[in-house]
Amino acid sequence: MDEIEVKRWAEKLYDERISSNLDAVKAAGQWGDKELVPLICEEILKKIEIKKSDIVLEVGCGTGVLGSYLKNKCSDYYGIDISFKMLQKFQVEYNQERRFNLIQGVTDNLPFLDNSFSKILINGVTMYLHGKKLFENTLLELERVSNKNSVIFIGENITPDSIYWEYSWFQNKSSISQFFAKQYIKLRLWIAELNPKLAGKWKFHYKSVRYEFIRKFFGKRAKTNLSESAARTIKKRVYGEKHKGNRRVDFVIRFD
Repeated sequence: MDEIEVKRWAEKLYDERISSNLDAVKAAGQWGDKELVPLICEEILKKIEIKKSDIVLEVGCGTGVLGSYLKNKCSDYYGIDISFKMLQKFQVEYNQERRFNLIQGVTDNLPFLDNSFSKILINGVTMYLHGKKLFENTLLELERVSNKNSVIFIGENITPDSIYWEYSWFQNKSSISQFFAKQYIKLRLWIAELNPKLAGKWKFHYKSVRYEFIRKFFGKRAKTNLSESAARTIKKRVYGEKHKGNRRVDFVIRFD
């Protein structure tokens, strides 16, 4: 997909959430129970070892759920998102005093100088970055704007072995139904990759991310750590080890 197509798709994706008068947490979509948000945000901040002196960039800041929490923990915060409507929601709910630097833009062409940020977060976004080129260019941009000792947090990533669990209905199916559902999903994903003209809605299917790819991409330039997603960690802590929910993971990339 080109940049224009991505923008149109993003606006269409979020239009229903924003127009339905949902609050920022529900409009964002991935946070779940509102009362858990502070705990999830704290878990993310713990992973990146946030400091009061940090200059932070959040790519795909959406409605500002994480950004509004980050602002009081760092020196300066910048948020960028492809969706103007999501940024409007951010503005209405959290930015009345214009304490945030909000910009509309795309992930693979960030409007910032090299070495600008000490902490960069892109949370719950990778599954929307369709196409290898778009994803790789995004990673290059994240590294470009990060400074010498920065940390890049790539959160809420879908991994190939857990992608089927992204369907909320799938977890409640019988084992036999799950087996056939998996085969169907594999087939549709294969067709979508083989011929985009036959992809239909599967052209916009969530993208999975392999740890091996992230580790190899950054190579010896940085140390890449894989961990259970902050949201899953907190939900298991609150609801118990048997909590189903999503099975996403976080990547923390540290440059020394």
